[in-house]
Amino acid sequence: MVKEVEQLKEETRQAVSRVAAEYKYAADFKKELEEIEAEKDPKKANKEIRGGIRILRWIGRAERRVNQSEKKILFGLEELGEILPENLKTKERDLHDQLDIAEKKLVELASMFTGALKKELHDIKTDEALLERYDKDPKQADHIKHHLSSLFKNAKQNVAELIRWIGTTETVLKSIEGFEEILERLSA
Repeated sequence: MVKEVEQLKEETRQAVSRVAAEYKYAADFKKELEEIEAEKDPKKANKEIRGGIRILRWIGRAERRVNQSEKKILFGLEELGEILPENLKTKERDLHDQLDIAEKKLVELASMFTGALKKELHDIKTDEALLERYDKDPKQADHIKHHLSSLFKNAKQNVAELIRWIGTTETVLKSIEGFEEILERLSA
């Protein structure tokens, strides 16, 4: 059991540092999104969107690394669950479920393939390009600006949700660290 606890401890430590990196990228993305929204020139906004896409890629990469660590942690918890006393099995299952939920929510938001943020950022890019094209038609430009503002609102909500789930993941990982200390005392 000592070997399993040490492995779990190492994976949890790595996951915490990776979640911290993911949080930094999410905060950078939030700032970039605000700069894109504030930009009035569609050409400049399109250039800034490239920066947002780059940051979103980093978020996606960080999430993949966190996801890999979380899968190892989940596997380690499952292995330990088989040999734990009944009172600790309940705690193990609870931590396992919490981490699994947080992981799925983060993937839903930050995935570079199916993530909500990626879709919204590409829609914003499309609308900014349309706004540049229809700058001579005020009626059409107003319609695009209205749609663009709703896209920014949704993107901001999703970034806030992403940051919240990153915080939840960090809290669960800290709980797992506390659980590891209990297991270390038990195995000593």
